Amino acid sequence: MKFKNIFFGFFKTLLLTTIFYSSSLYAVGYMFLDLQGYPYTTSNFRPYFFAKDPTTGNLIKVTDTQDSFQFKTYNFEFNADIESYNIEVKPVLVEWSEGTEPFGTESFSSSQLSGSMVTNVEEDLDNLLEKEVHTATYKGRIESVSYAQSPEVTAPKIETIVANPEGLVPGQTTTVKGGGSSLLDRIVRTYKEEGVDKVRLYSAKDDSYYADRGWQVDSEAESEGACGGMETPPLFPDLF
Repeated sequence: MKFKNIFFGFFKTLLLTTIFYSSSLYAVGYMFLDLQGYPYTTSNFRPYFFAKDPTTGNLIKVTDTQDSFQFKTYNFEFNADIESYNIEVKPVLVEWSEGTEPFGTESFSSSQLSGSMVTNVEEDLDNLLEKEVHTATYKGRIESVSYAQSPEVTAPKIETIVANPEGLVPGQTTTVKGGGSSLLDRIVRTYKEEGVDKVRLYSAKDDSYYADRGWQVDSEAESEGACGGMETPPLFPDLF
């Protein structure tokens, strides 16, 4: 009987822990950004690294002012862009999806999102849905990828944006950072230039990263989601 109580006590603790981590990881907020008066400069998000201070041993941020991110859009309205995506972007996402860190880390979330993006793109292509994939590259290497609707949509949705998982590992000093932030800013500026008034996204970081950058909680969308009118949203890691 004592063994039975210990077993069920352990099982109960494990179950509660699983529920806690699951609910925390998937506590996603619906957000929007009003593009009227959206302030931006092209130099907001320069590439940067972390390097160790030889004197103190502490990590210090080193901004690369000699280079910048390059951007590319793959419009699935065109077969040539679909072929280029399959050759240039899909293998990168597959590689990212395989390199997971321990559960619950930013790198783990990024890897999971990468795999989800590959699946979602393939499903949408099978259904002939015309969307866009955007990339930010640094010195020829893709550092961030986004999957979004085209500017022709009234209130376009950024469905997924993911940064290179290697750059999200704590203490990483060799992989460039800032790709996700620069790509998000690039997409938002493109929408604004095309005359879009409002852009939407789903975020697991609604009270920190995005809120600090002007994104607001979309209570109207949350009400629709509560009624089952919207699909289950994906996760967004912090875009260092």
